Amino acid sequence: MPRVDRAVLDSLIEIIGQESVRAFLAEFQDLAAQQRFAIQAAHEAGDLEALYREAHNLVSTAGNLGIKRTSTLADQVQRAARTHDTNALDKAVESLLVELDAVVDDLPGLVKAASQVA
Repeated sequence: MPRVDRAVLDSLIEIIGQESVRAFLAEFQDLAAQQRFAIQAAHEAGDLEALYREAHNLVSTAGNLGIKRTSTLADQVQRAARTHDTNALDKAVESLLVELDAVVDDLPGLVKAASQVA
């Protein structure tokens, strides 16, 4: 699965404009870094409710921006947290944290690309 669904980004650019999409991506970069910290802290504390809540928010936010891999991994975390499936949860959280690190690194390029689309 690609990290970002370019068709979703292109559609957003068509609907709300380049500058708005660029601003949303820049905002998501900050949000993703904050949520990464919150997810890791909740996991380490064993706080399944906080873990569910943070992952749930990330599913929607990332999905709306076409950041599909993050959204999918966050969904796995929220499901495992909700069902108290600690075996699945550890792997899901680890995968999500790695992906969040990667997406935060990749977002400046997406922001730049979104501002260059005609």
